[in-house]
Amino acid sequence: MRFGEYIGEAWERDRKTVECVGLFCFLVVTYGIYLAIQLRVLQTALDPGDSLLGPLAKLCLISALPFAVLAYSDNDWCSEDAAPVCLAAWIAVCVGFWLRCPICVVSLAVTFFPFILSTLLAHGFGTLCRFFKRSAH
Repeated sequence: MRFGEYIGEAWERDRKTVECVGLFCFLVVTYGIYLAIQLRVLQTALDPGDSLLGPLAKLCLISALPFAVLAYSDNDWCSEDAAPVCLAAWIAVCVGFWLRCPICVVSLAVTFFPFILSTLLAHGFGTLCRFFKRSAH
């Protein structure tokens, strides 16, 4: 029983770190997929509006889901936790792409705004659902 108690205490102490690292890894993959699609569209000179809107919407939704889940399930999770993880993942992906293919940093910053918006909406939705869950009991 002591080992179980130790694991429980360690999880409570390091839960936020584990959540942030897991979220960071998930976002790096999601953002990397989007930037790879964006670079492919720019390099092949396709119409960016038609080619990027669908993948952007899908990836914004996918990348926002963990924020909603964390806001709903973890009472200690707040937007101040989410913002640095989100920004760090975007910077890591942009640096990785910039080293492989020097591209305009401003265009990368502009494409980050839809991800920020979807993250804020998902976080708000998760928090609202947690509030209604608490008030129903």
